[in-house]
Amino acid sequence: MKSIFLIGFFFILVCSNAQNKTIIFESGNWASVLAKAKKENKLIFIDAFTTWCGPCKQMAKHVFTNDSVADFFNSKFVNYKFDMEKGEGIDFAKKYQVNCYPNLILIDGNGTLVHRSAGLLEAPVFLAFARNGLTPGKTFVDLKNNYEKEGLNENNVGKYLELINSACFNSSPVVSTYIGTIKEADLIKPNNWELIRDYVHDYKSREATYLVKHLSMFEEKFGKNETEQKVVKLGANYFEPFTRAKDYDKAGFEKAKNDFKGLNWPLSDRILFDADLRITGRFDKRNYYTLASKDFLKYNKENANALNSMAWKFYEEVTDRDQVKAGAEMAKHACELEPNYANLDTYAAVLYKSGNYSEASKAAELSIEKAKEAKLKEEDYKETSELLKKIKANLK
Repeated sequence: MKSIFLIGFFFILVCSNAQNKTIIFESGNWASVLAKAKKENKLIFIDAFTTWCGPCKQMAKHVFTNDSVADFFNSKFVNYKFDMEKGEGIDFAKKYQVNCYPNLILIDGNGTLVHRSAGLLEAPVFLAFARNGLTPGKTFVDLKNNYEKEGLNENNVGKYLELINSACFNSSPVVSTYIGTIKEADLIKPNNWELIRDYVHDYKSREATYLVKHLSMFEEKFGKNETEQKVVKLGANYFEPFTRAKDYDKAGFEKAKNDFKGLNWPLSDRILFDADLRITGRFDKRNYYTLASKDFLKYNKENANALNSMAWKFYEEVTDRDQVKAGAEMAKHACELEPNYANLDTYAAVLYKSGNYSEASKAAELSIEKAKEAKLKEEDYKETSELLKKIKANLK
């Protein structure tokens, strides 16, 4: 027994040691880090974080401790963690335009920016980021300069915006400037449509006006669902002064609705419904679910995610039996569109709340089957299993 214990202890020790690697960060001030990088002829990797940033903590816990990541960064860079809201980090954030967290930055010993990205990156992507930062022509600065020297055109503007967005910079001015150079007849080209779809938000803009005027042409080329979603989003922006306001301006909102009807905007009924729903959601919660019960399914028949999300709200907050049944219909339709684990789980929950235990049991069992097919861990669908137990207890 003693020898078995020692072997087991040795195995635990070895495994433990194998998992102890992590990026080693310098503890000195910024000047000392710059001096070390210059002396060793290395770039500095800066983890620009804040104490409240969840993704920053995720990277520190799961990515910086990856063996391959730790080996690469410890050998290739001088590494430094910077809290952007304390001490020297405040000036650093201003100088290097740190707009979101985590911000991942490579700087040389002279303090010159070389490469950057932002957001939670998984280990393989993080390593690719690091390798690009060491490769001339692939760094953020090189790519940005090359695009700007070449001049933006329909072949490179998408890649340029992707680069800008990856560093958490505001790309709207770039889009506005570029899209203003496009001839109206060329707005329907695939690359230009993507710019309209993803970056144009002003319902009064030339691009929005052209889209609405030639809606059938856009629908034919890019699909009705995708095009209608954009038209609805643009129309919804008409009501943002009211839906985002601190206080409810009922008279102003009602006037805005009447004025909007005069624009003859496509899908105006749906847009007006969404505006009413957002207003009641913020200022008149008592009528929010009454309104959603009536028409939410009607206006979201092709949007499984929206239906699932609303049905879950009904499960959590609604007590009126008829309204719960309306939530169940939303969940049912979401499952018909996309019969995945999450949608079936919601359907089972709402059916359970409505008292339809027989159908709830079927939905919960099918949800668990889908979870297993998707190779989810048992802990990932633990709540569904517990729900199934409660459902079956009511079937006895």
